[in-house]
Amino acid sequence: MADRVGLIGVGDMGQGLLARLIKAGVEVKAFDISEANLGAASAAGAEAAQTAAEAASDVHIIHLIVRTDDQVLAAALGDGGALEGAGFGSRLLLHSTILPETTRRVADAAAEKGVVVIDAPITAVPRRVHAGEATFLVGGPDDVVAEIRPHLQALGKQVCHFGPLTSGNVAKIAKNLTNAIERVMLSEAARLAAAGGLDAKQFLDMAKSVNSGAAVTRWERFFTIEDGQPVHHAEPDDILLSKDVQHAAQLAKSLGLDLPLTQGAAKTARRWIESRGTDPR
Repeated sequence: MADRVGLIGVGDMGQGLLARLIKAGVEVKAFDISEANLGAASAAGAEAAQTAAEAASDVHIIHLIVRTDDQVLAAALGDGGALEGAGFGSRLLLHSTILPETTRRVADAAAEKGVVVIDAPITAVPRRVHAGEATFLVGGPDDVVAEIRPHLQALGKQVCHFGPLTSGNVAKIAKNLTNAIERVMLSEAARLAAAGGLDAKQFLDMAKSVNSGAAVTRWERFFTIEDGQPVHHAEPDDILLSKDVQHAAQLAKSLGLDLPLTQGAAKTARRWIESRGTDPR
């Protein structure tokens, strides 16, 4: 566990990470462009830095946790950014949900200074980060990840190393997709119900009462992994794919609804069924 770290970004997620660092007895130099956030971090026990470069100086591990790709680039590469202060051999951990190309841009610039970048997005809401329930989705060289793993394990409940640099970015984006798609699907289902003359709230309350949980919690029932790719189980009685989702798409069309996720699901399901030589109708 590092004795002293830099922390750039102390908004809601950063405050949660700060709480874990303080609890672990780590000295923290924190920076945020928001004076209110920085004041809260100082009140929580952090040393307030005036720039990201100052927060990144004289520490081996630098945590960077801001919201957007542009903010990551500014905090790392901009004037007064982390790489201005980071020393040779230090580790810059990018915790934000960002594109792989953003991580590579930071890593390329960091390499010129002898700084190693690791992508380590956090999957948890702020209160769970604060409670030590964060999972770190990590991409980077095996030896560096092995080095920082004990530090991250002390801050959360799980460290998942997926592979080389940007693997964590891909894992976080794909994981968040499962949550986002479910929300869009619920919205489309409620719109379909309402257009069909139902009370949308009554429909959603019913769906909630009979729901068997998110599919991701039992994915093995639906897929096998073959040659690294998901393959849908060959179940000739899979009524949801072969008939029911097709009905949903047809009903939406007949009601004049534009439900792109539903239409896409029907087309994909039809391809799955046809690929195994069964009739989806």
